[in-house]
Amino acid sequence: MESYLEYTAVAFGVIYVLLASRSNIWCWLMGSISSALYIYINITHQLFQDAILQTYYLLAGFYGWWLWSKKGNIEDEINIHSFSLQQNLKLIFFGALLVPVFGFVFAKLGNSLSYFDSTVTVFSFIATWMTAKKILENWYYWVVIDLVAAVMYLIKGLHATSLLYIFFSIISVYGYLEWRKKISVE
Repeated sequence: MESYLEYTAVAFGVIYVLLASRSNIWCWLMGSISSALYIYINITHQLFQDAILQTYYLLAGFYGWWLWSKKGNIEDEINIHSFSLQQNLKLIFFGALLVPVFGFVFAKLGNSLSYFDSTVTVFSFIATWMTAKKILENWYYWVVIDLVAAVMYLIKGLHATSLLYIFFSIISVYGYLEWRKKISVE
């Protein structure tokens, strides 16, 4: 049963990333289903920080759906934009400040990979927000985050999930190329 749930969560996760790369609003529903399944999986594996991250993804799914469904932001009007290097550096700096804070808290909660997990969590929060706001550079963040997460899940023994994150990283390159074609000229 547990493997079935993991593979189902993986399948919905794959559909999410493929739809997101095409800037299709249905990505948010698929991502929410995947996240809901992963909340359960992570709790049963006592991966509470991962469950927190998946809860954030679930809530972000509602936010992303709402944001993308607003008038003037529908698929026909892609509304993708780019952040400057300075804006990206501010986000990276902000994330770098939060990583040790979350890492310390995760360590106190007994996570053996607390700073590793913290890095994935903090930058996933940032990248998900960027995706919902249709900021092109979210895909750069996802390539790195997904590769780091793949290693983390491999260490934790969730092999299908590790492969999923490698796939996510590859699809993130595709997503970047697709969004770049559609970017709004400001």
